[in-house]
Amino acid sequence: MADDRKLCPRCVQEGPLQEWIDTIGVESNCDFDDDHTSVPCVTVDEFAEEADRWFQSNYQPGAETFEVDDRDKVYYGTEGQPYEEIFSEELGASDDVVEAVIAALPDVSDHDISQGAEPYYTDAHNFEPIAAADAREKADQDDYWFDRRYSLQWNEFSRQVQFTSRFFGIKDKLDDLFGKPEEYGEGPVRPLYDLPPGQVIYRARLMDGGLTKDAVDADGASKLGPPPFDRTSAGRMNVEFIPVLYAAFSSATAIAELRPSIGDSVAIGRFATRMPLKVFDFTVFDRRAADRKLFFEHSRYEFIDQMQDEISRPVRPHERQREYISTQIVAEYLKSSFGCDAVIFRSSMQRDETQDSRNIVILNRKTFVGTEDPSVVSYLDWLMREVTDVRYTTVGDEDLQF
Repeated sequence: MADDRKLCPRCVQEGPLQEWIDTIGVESNCDFDDDHTSVPCVTVDEFAEEADRWFQSNYQPGAETFEVDDRDKVYYGTEGQPYEEIFSEELGASDDVVEAVIAALPDVSDHDISQGAEPYYTDAHNFEPIAAADAREKADQDDYWFDRRYSLQWNEFSRQVQFTSRFFGIKDKLDDLFGKPEEYGEGPVRPLYDLPPGQVIYRARLMDGGLTKDAVDADGASKLGPPPFDRTSAGRMNVEFIPVLYAAFSSATAIAELRPSIGDSVAIGRFATRMPLKVFDFTVFDRRAADRKLFFEHSRYEFIDQMQDEISRPVRPHERQREYISTQIVAEYLKSSFGCDAVIFRSSMQRDETQDSRNIVILNRKTFVGTEDPSVVSYLDWLMREVTDVRYTTVGDEDLQF
């Protein structure tokens, strides 16, 4: 039913809706206050249409929320206020004016509702300012970026060196990402430290036509050590023809890194460090501790926590040449800017929690294995193991039916 009663600007508080009445109103007497005579007026229906346009330009249905009480009972709701309260506050008018405007708001008809349409103005949810919702979304995005800032920076760095440029501005980006070396040597838990002499590490090789038991017995240091530069292929932490020494802190992890097949024979060499090695340890915050709060309080905890996943991420064989570019650059950066001799990172292949899953890569040197300086590790002995079981875990929504 049409509402042709006259409404004047003096009946609503200052704001865009009052200005609208002042602008288009026709001089008349207000029907809501006898003292308001010879003033610009519009009908309630006209005002309600403008109020609806204004409301939908500034408010939207509130986002879903939930709260949990002390008894773990969940209460669902929405952000904001009921639309009646919003109109009452925004109009600043008497109850009869507010009620008249709300009753005249354009909305779907009863017939439309019977056909399945839903009313816009409903008590089923609250409404919130669009500006507030946008600010909350931006804050959520900012929180998302902040929580994952190092991973996102790393991904951007990786994209640049893989697809754009790997020569210009790279050190500046890594300086920004890694920060200052002294940050890593602070506190009771230190990602940058000296690995003492005598640390036992393991290297594994598949036994095949080029590696026999007799050959290893005759010269295990050479056969199980790193290859010479002219036979060095690119790896996670080195480019082609620049040898490094990859090893693991357990024989099981050394074997896992080979990705052997059932029936393969594996030679496992045992080596020991001969001198202190300055290491950058991406796994330092993985270790069990009585008080893990010490980890969280470290200024570089979030960086290490996020970066260890990126550094250790498994790479498919056909993607290695491209995917390893970023970690190869990081290895060179840690050597030149942090003075690192080695990098420790988590194995992506070793899932057995009873085993030490750490890998170590000793960065390029003149010589690696020997009993005299400048060799950094000495060869101890070796053993052979045959692979009898290989396990795989797959990810999928459901089992395939054949």
